[in-house]
Amino acid sequence: MRIVVANPNSTEAITETCVGLARAVAAPGTGVVGWTNREGPPVVDSFHADYLAGRALVAGLSRLEPAADAVVLAGFGNYGTAAVKEVLEAPVVAMAEAAMALATLLCHRFVIVTTSARMVPYTEDLVRLGGFEARCAGVRAVSLPPVTEAAPPPEAFVLALADHVARAGTELGADLVILGGARLSPYAADLRRAVRVPVLEPVACAVPTAEMLVRLGLRQSKVGKFAPPLVS
Repeated sequence: MRIVVANPNSTEAITETCVGLARAVAAPGTGVVGWTNREGPPVVDSFHADYLAGRALVAGLSRLEPAADAVVLAGFGNYGTAAVKEVLEAPVVAMAEAAMALATLLCHRFVIVTTSARMVPYTEDLVRLGGFEARCAGVRAVSLPPVTEAAPPPEAFVLALADHVARAGTELGADLVILGGARLSPYAADLRRAVRVPVLEPVACAVPTAEMLVRLGLRQSKVGKFAPPLVS
């Protein structure tokens, strides 16, 4: 089985991080290949960047050679997810969708922690678009430096994440947290040791989901919403 982990932005380091996370959870015999959206923005941190990423993402993935058995969209956003599902025959799993769907099996209401305050409304829209609004207690934001700068010290940053999670539990009644961005994923293991609620890292949710779809011979329905586009 060959799974392509597609990074919607053009930052190769984020692709490498996501591929590492994917390989850590992939089953024996599953090949994980990274793909970077080189025509996209360096990071998807706004609605504007989302639209820039989406067009290039759809065009690039439609030309994949050799074709993947499944594609995992390794960014916590929209960036044309439905369009990718239209143009590809292989199953397409967006990590945000996978994490939210899995969360509904594990909790009453989840909170999403995103990477900046300006991404809160973006993420709230993403939740509504996916149909998960009733199960999402809210979206909180932590501050990360620009992708061109060094990551914050892990110990201090995990403490900040843990504080957001604790307050979300007290103030919003959330009993599970989803890390809303690939840049947050490397902190998942340390955060699990610092909080009582389950912590979902979205790449780790998406890859086994994609494997399951391949093994079951399933893909997005091509009748209705994800039917092939009439004009390519």
